[in-house]
Amino acid sequence: MLIDVEAIGLNNRERLSREQGSFGGPTIPGRDAAGIVVAAGNGDSPYQIGDRVVAHVNQSYADQAVAAVRSTAKLPDNLPAVTAAALVTPGITAYRMVYTFGRIKAGETVIIKGASGGVGSLAAQLAKQLGATVIGIGSARNQTLVEKLGVDRFVAYDQVDIANELAASGDVVLNAAMNGTGGDQDAAMTKPNGRIISVSHRTPVLRDGITFQHTYPGDDTDHAALPLLVKEAAAGQLTIAIDQVLPFTLAGFVAAHEALDGRHTGRIVIAKAAKTL
Repeated sequence: MLIDVEAIGLNNRERLSREQGSFGGPTIPGRDAAGIVVAAGNGDSPYQIGDRVVAHVNQSYADQAVAAVRSTAKLPDNLPAVTAAALVTPGITAYRMVYTFGRIKAGETVIIKGASGGVGSLAAQLAKQLGATVIGIGSARNQTLVEKLGVDRFVAYDQVDIANELAASGDVVLNAAMNGTGGDQDAAMTKPNGRIISVSHRTPVLRDGITFQHTYPGDDTDHAALPLLVKEAAAGQLTIAIDQVLPFTLAGFVAAHEALDGRHTGRIVIAKAAKTL
């Protein structure tokens, strides 16, 4: 289908695209979009012109974007496009950490590094909904933010040695920190025969039957992840922090990428309804 883009969520991938430049020609970045359907493909499509949707797409830095049916979800009236766009990549990644690779079950202890970030905060909420005991790790300045997610315990990595503080404590360790830093810490915090799910590509030294899985926001789970994320967010059972909403202008995109490069708490979103800079 074709959607008129109303809001675009920015991620680390977009920051890297800008840093690395294009190869072989101009590049249109962006994977996360929310908007309105303006063309709905063949007659078998469950979507109609005028439907509000959120989608995992290619090239969302555009007035319009093409979205696959299986990578799209309808938006209820009470879920703003800005919130929906902010959910896409971090939400799909968190879903894969918790459901696809983590296979988290009620009663398990789940340790989440980067619990104040987009992926980590959503993973913490999803794991709690499954009945897990969740330990959130973050910097001391983000303690209140993480505790509001409903975690059972918060540990500040800049105040204690988390590998010692949480030694062999987690059935599952989810590393959603920037670049999946601290793999050896992950192994130290995992129980024998436990599971490490990380955004890092680098496998740490493993022991005692511990397994490691790199995660990423794969399109193969869009059809399951997006409707769940939308449903939970609309019901107020899933929240995501938004740091800035900037306008769909050249100045807005420049400011958004400058914000991505710096310290920020919450998602960076471009929206056509935002005030002009």
